[in-house]
Parts: sequence; structure tokens; C-alpha cells
Amino acid sequence: VVAQARARNIPVVVFDSDLDGKPGVDFASFVATDNAAGGRLAGAELARLLGNKGKVVLLRYQVGSASTEAREQGFLEAARAAGLEVTVDNRYAGATVGEAKTTALNLLDELKAAQGVFCSNEPTTAGMLLALEQAGLAGQLRFVGFDASPPIVAALSSGKLDALVVQDPRKMGRLSVELLAKLKRNEPVEPLVDTGAVLVTKDNMSSPDVAPLLQ
Repeated sequence: VVAQARARNIPVVVFDSDLDGKPGVDFASFVATDNAAGGRLAGAELARLLGNKGKVVLLRYQVGSASTEAREQGFLEAARAAGLEVTVDNRYAGATVGEAKTTALNLLDELKAAQGVFCSNEPTTAGMLLALEQAGLAGQLRFVGFDASPPIVAALSSGKLDALVVQDPRKMGRLSVELLAKLKRNEPVEPLVDTGAVLVTKDNMSSPDVAPLLQ
């Protein structure tokens, strides 16, 4: 479809999920979160929570998911650079919350021996939360997740979750439309536009700038 649009001189802006091809060449622009930077933000926060020491578990999402793989790699870089020992970094949760919960329950021995955990998207975060609650470990490990849903936001408020890294989908949509308008006016646009990631904690989750990102 993108190739057909390009052949007809129809401008294409891709947002959120990348496509095969090079921004600025195969399509005009790609608007999204810098996922590696978001992962580094999570790793730095978990390290801060743990005083730059301790064992942590990474629960990955799925093989082949470019966005979550970038988050996971960014997390590993930041966590290890800060002095954390990542004891599990090769377990994949699967696509659903239920699969993530099952995988997390199978990691209980490793979780009990760890001081922190990171999950790289909403299903893995939600599944890990359910597993920790079932095992009586919720609130005992420092827990950083990625993306939000009502149960995750509630866990952040109650202290079962320490921090979230969230994206700004409204900004993605708004900037995508603005870029298309520029292209229609034959104005230049940046091939890559980072819409940023925000670290959310119990302290700032109700602030006017952050609260809309949790809805």
C-alpha cells in the first residue's frame, strides 16, 4: 500500500509502529516513541530505586516485536551500566496478559531472589502484576513497567508498582496530521520524529501534564 501511494505521489506518514523501509526514502516520515530511550529511562529508574545495586529480572514480550525489543535492549544497557545484575533476560511472556502471568509464575524462584523487575509493555506488566499478587510478592520488589491500563494505574497508586514509562499517542496523532499538512504544502519534514516517553510515579501521576497519558 505504501509503495502504491508513493508511486502515485501520495505522501505517507507512518506513526507508532514502524514499517519495512527507510523514513525519508520509502515514506516521508516516521512518528513514534524512541523505544530504546524509553527502555533506558526504565533501567535508570529501577537502578535509582535500588541504589544502583541488586538483582533484577527482565520479562520480555515476544520475539520479533521491534518496539519491545528496543525497550528491552535500552533497559539492559542502562541497568547494567548502573551496576544492577540482570539474572533473567531471556524469558518471553507471550502475547496476552494470561500468558505473561503464567510465564511470571514460572519465574517465582528467580523473582524471590531478585530485588527488582522490568516489563516492556502493557500485557507483560499486567501479567507480572497478577503473578506477584497471587504469590504474595506485590509491593516487595521494585517494579517498573511500560504503558498503562486501569489495573496498572491502580497498582501504581497503591504502591504495588513503582514506576511506569508511558508514551503519548495523542501527540503521535497530532504530529502525524501536522506533517501530512506540511507535505501537502510541499514543505520539508523530518524523516524521524520522536514523540518522547514519560516516567510516571505515584508522585506525579495526578499532575496535569501526566494524568492524560494514563487514560
